[in-house]
Amino acid sequence: MTTTIHAIANQKGGVGKTTTAVNLAAALAERDHRVLLIDFDAQGSTSRLLAKEPAAGTVLDVLAGGASVESATVATGRRGLMLMPGDRGMVDYALGDATALRRALGPVIAEYAYVVIDCPPSLEGATLLALLTCDEVIVPVQCEYLALEGLASLMEALAGVRRMRTEGPRMRYLLTMFDRRNNLAWEVVEEVQGHFGEQVAQTVIPRSVRLAESPGFRRTIFEHDAKGVAAAAYMAFAVEVERHGA
Repeated sequence: MTTTIHAIANQKGGVGKTTTAVNLAAALAERDHRVLLIDFDAQGSTSRLLAKEPAAGTVLDVLAGGASVESATVATGRRGLMLMPGDRGMVDYALGDATALRRALGPVIAEYAYVVIDCPPSLEGATLLALLTCDEVIVPVQCEYLALEGLASLMEALAGVRRMRTEGPRMRYLLTMFDRRNNLAWEVVEEVQGHFGEQVAQTVIPRSVRLAESPGFRRTIFEHDAKGVAAAAYMAFAVEVERHGA
């Protein structure tokens, strides 16, 4: 089994990174894949939402060499979906060994079809490590004013990452918070598609009250509103991820 690593990244906050990380991972697990979700964000929103029990270690312990991936991985209570919890100390994480995560995952990587990394809203240590490790960067882009603001910085960071890697990572832009009643939202879709072309996901994630409120109930969208438009959209996006493969 080939494992594909996806980093969910955008230095702009409030664009749907954690929502995408959680619900993409959950959708892939629903589709009978084993998935490891890694929380790189010091805020720990993913960990609070999904963790069912405390871990013996955190992602920071793993990167520091003080814990194994196995000891720092916990069940989420969802079939096929495991979690490596975050750590508030990740806010100060400085990139040292660019291969640290890949090496740490080595003993267990074959157990998972997908690894999904929820990155913090920055382009510093933790996010850079994810970009150096992943096969694909998924960039949530909200369908709102100044949607492309800050993406130039991400492109610059990725150019530096590519100089440190032999190849990749691939890019995929995911339009989020789309309101079809809003003319500006349609303009943003056209602008992003015109700028990034085939790198833009076919699936567009709609603005949804049920999606926004689901973390408050510690549920994925599939648990909170399984028949809703947001659940259908994230499942469709998971199919896209499957189709494009590694």
